[in-house]
Amino acid sequence: MIGVVALIAGAMLGAGRRADAGANMPYLTAVPAPGARIESAEIQGNRILMRLTGGTGDELVILDATSGRLLGRIRLEAAQ
Repeated sequence: MIGVVALIAGAMLGAGRRADAGANMPYLTAVPAPGARIESAEIQGNRILMRLTGGTGDELVILDATSGRLLGRIRLEAAQ
């Protein structure tokens, strides 16, 4: 629940920093993660970092807080 609130807050803060003509238009970002849930989310500068668990394993998802664009995914593997 806290992760979802942080994601929404990040989207609202990012929408306020946009300088383009569509600055007042909200955006939605879909992060495909079947069977996963948000374990945590935090804002680091202009990035939103989410940790997902379940589904195909744990991973970090990095979003641009200004545009909502998916910047990267990092799969976390257990140490052997």
